[in-house]
Amino acid sequence: MLRIYFRNNRPLLKKLCRIANECLLEFLRRSLNRPAGQLGMVMTIHTFGDYMRYNSHIHALVADGLFTDNGMFYVAPKVSTRPLEQLFRVRVIQMLVKEELLAPEMARKLLGWKHSGFSVHNGTPLRRGDAAGLERVAQYIIRNPFSEQKMVYNAEDGTVIYRSRMHAKTKRNFEIFSAEEFIAAITQHIPDKGFQMVRYYGWYSNRARGERAKREAEPGAPEATDVDVIDVSEYHPPRIPSKKWRELIKKVWEVDPLICPHCGAEMKLIALIDDQSVIEKILRHLKLWPEQVEQACLSRAPPSTPPPDSERVIEPYLDDPFPDYDTEPVMAYANDPDFAA
Repeated sequence: MLRIYFRNNRPLLKKLCRIANECLLEFLRRSLNRPAGQLGMVMTIHTFGDYMRYNSHIHALVADGLFTDNGMFYVAPKVSTRPLEQLFRVRVIQMLVKEELLAPEMARKLLGWKHSGFSVHNGTPLRRGDAAGLERVAQYIIRNPFSEQKMVYNAEDGTVIYRSRMHAKTKRNFEIFSAEEFIAAITQHIPDKGFQMVRYYGWYSNRARGERAKREAEPGAPEATDVDVIDVSEYHPPRIPSKKWRELIKKVWEVDPLICPHCGAEMKLIALIDDQSVIEKILRHLKLWPEQVEQACLSRAPPSTPPPDSERVIEPYLDDPFPDYDTEPVMAYANDPDFAA
C-alpha cells in the first residue's frame, strides 16, 4: 500500500536512499561503538519486481564495517539485522507522514502490524580479491527491469508472453500482456531525466574520494597505503540496552529508574536479567512476588485515617510495562512528538 506513493512521486526515491544510508550508518556505529565511523556503500534503486510490477527497493554493496579518518577499518560483528529493519520501517513511515501522504492514525496502525512488509537482507559476504563475485553482484544490482530472453511476442494476436519465476498467487511462471500493457509495464520504470539511480555514500562518495586525493597531493603528505583492518567480527559485546529506554521511562512515569531511592545517587547498569527463575528468586527475596504482594494486601487492614505523607506506603504495581529492547528503536520514534506532527 506504500509503493503507490513512490510510483506517483519519484522524488521520494531520493529520500528513500537517504533514509537507508542514515539507518545503516546508525546501525553500524552502534554495533561497533564507533560514533565517528564512516561506511562505504554503493547503492542502486530498483523500481521493479517480478513481471515488471512496481516495487521500489534498494540494493547496495556495503563494506562490512566502518572506516575512520586515521585510516583504520573496523569489521562489523555478526549481529541480527532485525533492529535495522525496524529502524528503516519507522523512518520511512515517518517520512511519509511528514510529506502529508500518510495520516498519523494510519501510520500508527502500520507500526502495529506484526508482518510489516519491510525486510532487510544481508547477502553472502564477498571475500577480498573475489573480482568475479564482485562483478557478478554489481551486474545484478544494475540489471534492466526486463530481459529480452524471457519475452516472446505473438504477432497474430499482438500479445507478449513473459516468463519468470513461479508466482505465488497465480501458480504459474509466465504472464500474458497485450502489447500496450507490456509497453506500459516497461515505461513505468524509466527514471526521471537527470535522476541518479546509482549513488555512492561515505568512504566511497565523490566528496570523500576527492578530499583524500587532495590530502595525498599536498607537499610533504605521506604516501597512500592500504587501510589497516581491525577485525572484530567474532567479538560479541554484552547485550546492554541503549540509554534511550531510561529517557522513555522518565517521560512516561516521571521517575528516573537509575536514581537510587535511598541515597539519591545514580546507579550503574551491570546486567540484564531475563532468566525467569532468577527473576522469581530475586522478587521473592524482596517480597515482591505477586503471591506475596497479594497476601500482604489482603492481610493488611485499611487505616482509619490517612497517614501523613512521610508514612504513606506506595504498593508496587506489578503490571507496569518494562521496555522492550528488541523494538526500542521503533518505540523511540513512535513516541517522538515530532512523529505525529
